[in-house]
Amino acid sequence: MNIAKLIINNENKTETAQTAYAVSRSILEGNWEKLDSLLARTFTYTGDGYHFSKDEYIAFMQDMRAAFSNFEMILEKTISDDNFVSIRFTSNVVNTGSFMGSPANQKSLRVTGIFQREVANGQVLQEWQTTDLLGTMNQIGFGATFGYAVFVTGFKVKQKPLQRKPNDFLHINGEVSNFDLLSAGDKNKYIKDYLKKM
Repeated sequence: MNIAKLIINNENKTETAQTAYAVSRSILEGNWEKLDSLLARTFTYTGDGYHFSKDEYIAFMQDMRAAFSNFEMILEKTISDDNFVSIRFTSNVVNTGSFMGSPANQKSLRVTGIFQREVANGQVLQEWQTTDLLGTMNQIGFGATFGYAVFVTGFKVKQKPLQRKPNDFLHINGEVSNFDLLSAGDKNKYIKDYLKKM
């Protein structure tokens, strides 16, 4: 198992871009307190059919970080214009935990997309994102993904509401890297036990 890492190609040194990078870095490091401080109180996220408040966004990122192993995020291209930063990214991951109600498949995935963040006074006000969902579904196996979608919508399976976890979520002995080193089974046990205690 590999510890999560962020790679920034041709790093943009503007303060706006550095703030945008810091959001991605805090997510990969599981530094939820830092992420909280980087997002404005009225922060909103819109992307891939979702619209999140600040707490919902943090909860989503906590769930995403918990569900994928060997996490490598590459920020390939950054364009900065005044208060806006657009970044093209590629994430290489292994799906070792359930995410947004979909079960783990243990597959290595390459997820690509673009996000834009609006920054003011050292905080992100808004984020918009679009991901290559069709490419991701093809890697997972379209039949399995389609079958799951039909099951959820056809039988009106209720998705659990996003719940923000405390700042120590995924921290084992104070370090998220210790979580990264666990096997998939031990990760899922940790998450199950942690949520039970909440």
